[in-house]
Amino acid sequence: MKTQFIIFILTTLFVFSLGTAQENYHCVWNECDFKAGDKVYMFGNNVKLRTAPDTKSKTLELLKIGEWVTIIEKTDFSWPYKGFDSPFYKVKYDDMTGYILGGLFSLERKTLNGTNYFFAYSKEGEKTFLDIRHIKNGDYIENRVQLANSGISIKTMNPMGLENLNGILYIDYHSEACGVEGGGVYFFAHDDGLFKAAELSEISEAGVYYYTEKFIFPDNENGIPGKIVFKKKIGEIYDETSNWTKTSFEERELSWVDGKLIPELREKISN
Repeated sequence: MKTQFIIFILTTLFVFSLGTAQENYHCVWNECDFKAGDKVYMFGNNVKLRTAPDTKSKTLELLKIGEWVTIIEKTDFSWPYKGFDSPFYKVKYDDMTGYILGGLFSLERKTLNGTNYFFAYSKEGEKTFLDIRHIKNGDYIENRVQLANSGISIKTMNPMGLENLNGILYIDYHSEACGVEGGGVYFFAHDDGLFKAAELSEISEAGVYYYTEKFIFPDNENGIPGKIVFKKKIGEIYDETSNWTKTSFEERELSWVDGKLIPELREKISN
């Protein structure tokens, strides 16, 4: 892979890290299952804490969205839930020990401006989604986004110099192999809502091709007050040994106005 591309990616990752909190890696595979000692929050509401790891056992307690338990162990029992084969976990809740289906747990809890957000995977056919919930007036509101890559980190950012924002959630794709789509999805927290602002892409084929999109916010280096700068870079690598590359760039300034980006990011200019 070309040196200039590696430098560009490292710079991009540095830009994304500005204003973000520490993040955990999540995926839909066994390697990302909860471990003993983990503190996990409820994504479901009125979640049943059961006496045994099956759906017919007695209910000990109903747990509200946002309540938490401590994982004791993952069991060998599972149940189909939202498109996945979800394991039961033995957990401790206050002075009680019981079992909860893993699909009802939040991947983690993130907080923006005092509002807690909870996350869970779901699947329909071949499509994998990330469901996002936050509590409002004693109930919850749910947002959903289809994922291009199910290996993710969830990052929180401050408003990054944008007005009328409570903060930013960024769903960061992990693309550790060539040909796997990277980039991510931006959600802007505004008033009591969460708005999907943009989906950005990043993909590369070593020694052949690369495509990257990124945002530069007002608080980033070279940022513009009141604007989000969208940058896209496409490179075709004809010959690495002679550094023969064809590169194209695209740049656009966007504004956040009344809960949406203006102009629309993918809007085409009519001739």
